[in-house]
Amino acid sequence: MHFFDFGLSIASVICVAGVARRIALWWRPTTKPVSDPRPRPILSAVKALVLDVLLLARTVRTGPLRWLAHCLVFFGFMGLLLFHALDETVTVSFFPAYESTLDPWQFLRNLFAAMTLAGLGLMIYRRLAVRRLRAVTRTQDWAIVLAVGCIILSGVFLEMSKIISPAAYQRMADEYFYSDNGQEVTALKAFWAHEYGVVFSRRLPSDAATLEMGAELNEDNCAACHADTRSAFLSRSLATALAPLSPAMNTSRADTVFWYFHMIFCFIGLAALPFAKFFHPLSTPANMIARQGRRDGDAESPLAQRMGMDACTRCGECSVRCSVAPSFSVLGNPDILPSEKLASLRRFWSDGSLAGRPLADFAQGSRICTECLRCTDVCPSGINLQDLWMRSKKEVARRSPDPNGAVRLMRPSQRVVSFEDCNIVPPISGLADNAESYWACVQCTTCTSVCPVVAVCEDPSTDLDLTPQQIMNLLRMGLKDQTLGARMVWSCTTCYKCQEHCPQNIRVADVLYELRNTAAARMGCGDRAGIDGESQ
Repeated sequence: MHFFDFGLSIASVICVAGVARRIALWWRPTTKPVSDPRPRPILSAVKALVLDVLLLARTVRTGPLRWLAHCLVFFGFMGLLLFHALDETVTVSFFPAYESTLDPWQFLRNLFAAMTLAGLGLMIYRRLAVRRLRAVTRTQDWAIVLAVGCIILSGVFLEMSKIISPAAYQRMADEYFYSDNGQEVTALKAFWAHEYGVVFSRRLPSDAATLEMGAELNEDNCAACHADTRSAFLSRSLATALAPLSPAMNTSRADTVFWYFHMIFCFIGLAALPFAKFFHPLSTPANMIARQGRRDGDAESPLAQRMGMDACTRCGECSVRCSVAPSFSVLGNPDILPSEKLASLRRFWSDGSLAGRPLADFAQGSRICTECLRCTDVCPSGINLQDLWMRSKKEVARRSPDPNGAVRLMRPSQRVVSFEDCNIVPPISGLADNAESYWACVQCTTCTSVCPVVAVCEDPSTDLDLTPQQIMNLLRMGLKDQTLGARMVWSCTTCYKCQEHCPQNIRVADVLYELRNTAAARMGCGDRAGIDGESQ
């Protein structure tokens, strides 16, 4: 069996089997109650196909640079797939006179390759330039960029090596040029060397008469199937740049070597399609059509939830805009960020393999989430992340209880006594002990008025002990230890609304967070057993 047929068969079997398995998992039985989402007209699905899938409308909301990068890669790669890789199936069906070496196809092939490479370049730039995006970038994110880049670059090098190859020219001449006249053979070679960039091993005449004869022979025998290679602007420019290496490449049959490289990279890309992030070219459009353009966090069916988890492209936009992302900077727990938490949720639900420290980290990320809907609203893949977080919270809390629960159950007097004899401070501190942090506080109660925790309490004085404004007041009076025992410190969701709305620009949320860290650090200073004992 030929190498191409063998490789294509193996890659296709892996691809089809893997894709079938991934899709079958979307429909696996569940014991959870199945919700009944509100049906929407089929026109909404068509609208989502056009706007969200073809025009990448959701990606526009994440920034023009990202939209441009994805448009270049999407349209460039799809152009190569349809008009190059599947040319005998797709292109010939619509354009019977199609020849890959004629224009506009030769020009379009280079244009699509240049678009894809430019898009990949922009993606790499964003991954390196955006600090928070760089923090969530993993090996699979670079792997897909590398795979696509290798496919495109090996194709460009393959075309370049064929342009300069006398062997490729001879195959064409043997098939289309029938002449035993030595002068005509030399004239045609001279024309191709001068105009099409073929690098022959011996020097050929370049006088006007010879080139004119070669041009006539080319017009009669070759022009119907071969356009000027200058339209292949990417490959021809590369051939010109590597001209000093042309004799060595021709001697080593670089065209054959690059053909094998190109085929191997294509087979790897095809076989990898069902795995990890490589699956998103199939799952993301399916999820967008299923969501029909919605950005709400309403409950979804198990099928929609599984499809959504597979649709993640790991673009990191949800993590960049996450309202509790500052907590990641302090705690270093990646499961605080939506993009990382989604990967853990997949393990949590799929095979139950999440346990130990990974489960504790995932549970912490689940508790810190404020369900602000930002991740769902901004997700370019249309994933209903809000519904996934809400559905998993109860089960996560059952399997990994909140360690702060015991502290919350203590009476305020117990917590104050527990903390007052210990002077341990957290690694990051300085706000609560510095009067300048809240000297401008005018006790306007804005922080308390916008606090969602206060809003859901029927009696804040009982449920929270102290409001944010009262805590700031105690700190101003130097009563820091009194604040450590307040339930408000432990109930703060770090949504930062208090800090964002404070007219005096006081870092209320940061102060509350520091107080919680201080209390947690003191709990570990050797008297924890006593605390647990008192709390019961």
